Amino acid sequence: MNELSHESENYAELLTVKYAADIQKLARYIRYFENKKGSDVASSYDGKQGESSLKFPVYDSSLLSFVKEAEKTELMDPNYMYKYRKYRINTEAAEKAAIDNAKPKDIDLLRAVLSRYVLEGRYKSVRWIEAAERGVFYDVLAKFVELSEAVQ
Repeated sequence: MNELSHESENYAELLTVKYAADIQKLARYIRYFENKKGSDVASSYDGKQGESSLKFPVYDSSLLSFVKEAEKTELMDPNYMYKYRKYRINTEAAEKAAIDNAKPKDIDLLRAVLSRYVLEGRYKSVRWIEAAERGVFYDVLAKFVELSEAVQ
């Protein structure tokens, strides 16, 4: 067996064995993200629990459930920025193109994009909103499912 086909089998195995359950778990959020925009997943605090001079978003419960579930998966890559450098992704357009053109060998790229928005959202509150508004969560989840089905 040549090295290239052996490598393809490894990516197929990652998609169908190692990450399959996590992809299935998160895939149920595809419909949620399909038509969501940033204003749909967060609103400004309305002051019902008391006045606050700080502006902060209040997130949709489905978005929070998704983030909590995603954080627990093997799909999270704390070293996601290395993949951004490796794939030379430094603009939103480059990120979108990389997701759209991803092949099974690019599974780590998809993990990196998902990780960036999920993990950075913990301390940069706009990341989750941005990912929903720009369709990043939807695009990555849909691509995971597409690649999983293609290798089965």
